[in-house]
Parts: sequence; structure tokens; C-alpha cells
Amino acid sequence: MRTEVLIGRMPRTHLAGLPTPLEYAPRLTQVLGGPRIWLKRDDLTGLAMGGNKARKLEFIMAQALAEGADVVITGAGKQSNHCRLTAAAARKLGLGCVLLLTGDAPTGSVSGNLLLDTILGAQIRYVGDVLWWELEPLLERTFVELTRAGRKPFAIPPGGSTPVGSTGYVNAVVEMCGQMHEQGFAADYVVCACGSAGTQAGLVVGAKSLSAGFKVLGFSVALSKAQAHQRILALAEQTAELLGADCGVKDDDVQVLDEYIGEGYGIPSTGGLEAIGLVAQTEGVLLDPVYTGKAMAGLIGTLRAGGFKKTDELVFLHTGGVPALFAYEDSFTTLGAPMSPVSLEPEVFTTG
Repeated sequence: MRTEVLIGRMPRTHLAGLPTPLEYAPRLTQVLGGPRIWLKRDDLTGLAMGGNKARKLEFIMAQALAEGADVVITGAGKQSNHCRLTAAAARKLGLGCVLLLTGDAPTGSVSGNLLLDTILGAQIRYVGDVLWWELEPLLERTFVELTRAGRKPFAIPPGGSTPVGSTGYVNAVVEMCGQMHEQGFAADYVVCACGSAGTQAGLVVGAKSLSAGFKVLGFSVALSKAQAHQRILALAEQTAELLGADCGVKDDDVQVLDEYIGEGYGIPSTGGLEAIGLVAQTEGVLLDPVYTGKAMAGLIGTLRAGGFKKTDELVFLHTGGVPALFAYEDSFTTLGAPMSPVSLEPEVFTTG
């Protein structure tokens, strides 16, 4: 059965402005000396300043509504794109939203995604020194609390990384394949940032089930290569099972690297900040310091190391996150990222 039919059977509420553009990046390609680079603009999904989580939430929020929820619970770091978009989706659908954010409550002004969470009216609870991938017990505790208070909660893991959520990126592959056909090329690689693994898992299932012909290469921004690989593979297998897609996801279908995490999740890296400047000054496209900047640094570093052929076609999945730029303004000076004009000559960029 066709993948499109399998996805069409899933409950869905339309939240994102789709399809998002698939744009050739000629100036970035020129500076880097090939291969050709394309940008899949999922920063333009539309909901509350966009981002990849909107695709996942179309399916997740439909599940919440089907179960009669009146409030959703999720969590992550203070500058979480997922939390921002979950709060926006909840408000759009008339639901309450409780966010469990790691760290302590800020003592001064707020900016970036946290400011948008506040504007959206989410109930924010700061949970202290907990990593986002350790939030499950706190989500469960909050679920019980709200249930006892007479509410009908629905808990969403960080990143919306469930088989239902990953369906959004199986569907994205259907969309991309149509766009590539229209523009007369076939991707050799789709490159993405990997945090909670749901986006890459969906891409892997989509590529396999559609026999799309491209490899999915992820750059972890949080977990070790082994941890990320395990999560992606498990989630891809579960997503394929949910959809009834007999595509046979295998261990070597999952390609993820961890060399570009830097000092840790949510901590900007010099290479990531340089990549932000390069893409901004060649294509007028803004990346973010937590996810897409590091993934682009990974793409460039892999290119420099000979990991791609000059004849390859690369699609870089821009997963959004631009609001976080405003919470990291000091990093662009303290880490010394070069923001001077970029020369349109090959071989000018080195990763940090």
C-alpha cells in the first residue's frame, strides 16, 4: 500500500503551512565549492514563527483531541522550539498547555522562545537541574496531578518524538520527493540536526518506504552517536510498524554523527556560529545556534573532509529555531564568530 495512503489514514489536524519551499542555495554552493546544496525550509511552517515541530504536532494534537484532552503537557529546555510550538498549537485548538522547563526561573527579562511561551499564555513550571531527556517522570507526575484536579491531560515527550509525531516527517519525504521531481533533481543526502530523534526517524522511514534513493545524515546536538543511533533506529521501527509500512528499516539506514555537539546541548559552538554567519550572508537565511547552526557546521565539515562527492545533491533540512537567536546574542561576540562579509570564493570556511 502506498505510503501516502497509510499516512492519510492517520488522524491529523492541520497546523502548518505546507508545502514548505525547497530552494537551491547557489551562493552557499559557490562558496563551498560544491556539491549542490538545497534548503528545505521547514523554518517556514508558519505556526508561531515556524519550525519542524509543527509537522509532528499535526498528528500528535489530533491524537490528543481524539482522546478528549483539555490540556497538554510537555517539557524541554528554556529555549525549546518544541515547547513554543506546542503552546501555540494548544492555543489554536482551544487547549491548555503546561510546560516543564529545565533550569531555574529567570530573574531578569526573558527573550527568544521563552518570551513567546509567555505571550502564548502557557503555564510554565521550572524543574531545576534536569536534562530534557530525563523529564519523563516529571511529565508523569504532572499528568497524575492534573487528572486528580479534574482535567483531561495529554502528555507529549520532549520534541514530540513518538511514532505518531514521526509520521509528520514520513509525510515530509512524500512532499520533498514531489518537489525534487518538479525541479529535476534527486537528492543523494538529506542532512538534518538530531535532538530527540523523531525528525530523523521519520525521514528514514519515509526514504525507505518510498525508495527515495537518498541517505539521511543526522548531526546530533545532544546525545552521543551511540545513544542517538539507538533512539533513531527504535523510533523508526516503531513508526514503520504504526503505519504498517513494510519497509525493513535496518541498522545501517541510520547515519548520525556527534562530532559537532561542542560543549553540550544548548551551548553554542564556534563552528555553529560561523555557519550561521555564512548562510545568512550568502543566502539571507537565518539558522539557530542550538540545532541548525551545528548541523550546517557538520555538513560543511563533512564536505571539507571529503565525505560528499562534488557531484552530490544535498538537501539541508532547516528545522527552524530562529527565535532562539535573540537569547544567544552575547555568543556572537564572546566566541569570536566572524560576522564580517563573506567572500564568494571556494574554500573560505573552516569549522570550529
